[in-house]
Amino acid sequence: MSLSVVLLAAGEGKRMKTTQPKPLVMLGDIPLVQHSLNTIKKLKPTQVLLVTGHKQDEVKKYVLENNLGDYIFCEQKERLGTGHAVKQAAPYLPDKGKTLILYSDVPLLTDKTAKKLIRSSARKKLSILTTILDNPKGYGRIIRSEKNELICIKEEIDALKNERQIKEIFSGIMVAENEFLKKGLKSLVRNNIAGEYYLTDLVEYAIKRDQRVGSHTTTADEVLGANNKSELGNLYKALVRINIKSAINKGTIFKDESTCYVEGDLTVGKDVRIGNNVTIKGSVRLGDGVVIESNALLSNVDIGANSTVKDFCSIEDSKIKSNVEVGPFARLRNGAVLDNSSKIGNFVEVKNSKIGTNAKANHHAYLGDAEIGIKTNIGAGTITCNYDGKNKNKTIIGDNVFVGSNSSLVAPLKIGKKSYIAAGSVITQDVPNNSLAFGRSRQSTKNNWKKK
Repeated sequence: MSLSVVLLAAGEGKRMKTTQPKPLVMLGDIPLVQHSLNTIKKLKPTQVLLVTGHKQDEVKKYVLENNLGDYIFCEQKERLGTGHAVKQAAPYLPDKGKTLILYSDVPLLTDKTAKKLIRSSARKKLSILTTILDNPKGYGRIIRSEKNELICIKEEIDALKNERQIKEIFSGIMVAENEFLKKGLKSLVRNNIAGEYYLTDLVEYAIKRDQRVGSHTTTADEVLGANNKSELGNLYKALVRINIKSAINKGTIFKDESTCYVEGDLTVGKDVRIGNNVTIKGSVRLGDGVVIESNALLSNVDIGANSTVKDFCSIEDSKIKSNVEVGPFARLRNGAVLDNSSKIGNFVEVKNSKIGTNAKANHHAYLGDAEIGIKTNIGAGTITCNYDGKNKNKTIIGDNVFVGSNSSLVAPLKIGKKSYIAAGSVITQDVPNNSLAFGRSRQSTKNNWKKK
C-alpha cells in the first residue's frame, strides 16, 4: 500500500504576533513544521505534499534546505478551511493507496501513534484520531454506538445535554483511502457560519454512505496545537512531557524531571541517570550506564556505555565513546570525538578534534582541529593555535606524548610518539618521535633587585 502524507502548512499565525509564517515559528530549537517533518520521515511515505500559503517561499526554502528528499508544494491562495487546503493537494494524489493528513501547528504526533492510526484504517475508507479531554468545551463530541462504533461527530452547539458530557473529541488528524478522499473533498460545501470547507464533514460523508469509520485514541499532548505564544508555551511543556515519559518508560532515572528539558529525539540504553537542570536537543543517544550530572546541555550527541558527563558541561555535535569522563565545566563542539576511557576535565574546550583512547586533558586547555594519540597527556593551560587569521590548521600529536603545562602548539604541527614538550613552550616546528622539545626564552634572574 502506498502512503501519501499531506501536511497543512499555510498558516499566517496572526495571533502569534510574529513576522514569520506560522510553520516557521520555533518550538524549542526547531520550527513547528520540522517537528512534523521529523515524524513523517519515520513513516517512510511514498510522497509528502505540503500545502503552503502565507510567505510560502520562505516555508519552501526552509524545508528544502533542511530536509533531504522530494517534496510536492501546493499553494492555498485563499483561506477557506481545512477541507479547501487538502483540495489543493488532491490532484497530486494517486488513485490508489491512502493519505494521512497532518497539521504543522499540531507537531507532537509520534510516528508510533500515526502507525496505529493507519492500522486502524484497515478495510475502512476513513479513520480518525481522537483524544480525551478533561474539559472538552468548544469541541465536537465523538458519538459512538453500543458496539463502540463511531456514529458521528456532533458539534457542541447541536449536542444534547448527555452528549455534552462526552469527553472524546476529534483531533482533525485522519487517514483516508485516496479514491474516497477525492470524492469526499468534491462533496464538501460551505454551509457554515465561517463559510469554510470543513475536513470533519468527511466523517458524515462516509457514514451517510454506510461506510464504517475507524478511529484510534491517543493522549491529549500528542494532538495539542498552538495559535498564540501562550499556547506555544503549553505546547513546549507537552513536548518535554512526552519525551521525558518515553525515556522513563525505557528505564531512565531523572533526579528531578521537572527541571529537565528534553526537546529532541532521545535514545537511551539501560540504567541511564540524568541529573537536574539538563537540556537535551537534536538527536541524542545515551548508552547503557551513562550518567549525566546537573546543569548540562547535550545537542546532537552520541555517548557510549558507562561514560559520565559531570556538572556544567556543554556538548554539541560530538561523539563520546565508552568509559569516558567529561567535565565539570567542559565544552565539546563541532565534531569532537572522545575515544574509549579518555578524559576531558574542567574548563577544557575540544573543537573538531579526536582524543585517543586513555588520553587526557584534565584542566584549562583548548584543543581545536587536533588529533591526540593514545595515552597522551595534555597539561593545564595548553592550547592548539589552529587559526592563522585566514585558515584553520591541524595539530597531530602521537601516542604516549606528554605536553607540559602552559604550552602553545602552533599549527600546522606534528608531534611524534613518546615525545615530551617542556612546560611553557611555544612549539612551531614538527617534533620527531622520542624527542624532548622546548621553546622558551632563557630565564634571567637579577639578585638583590628592588622596585624603584
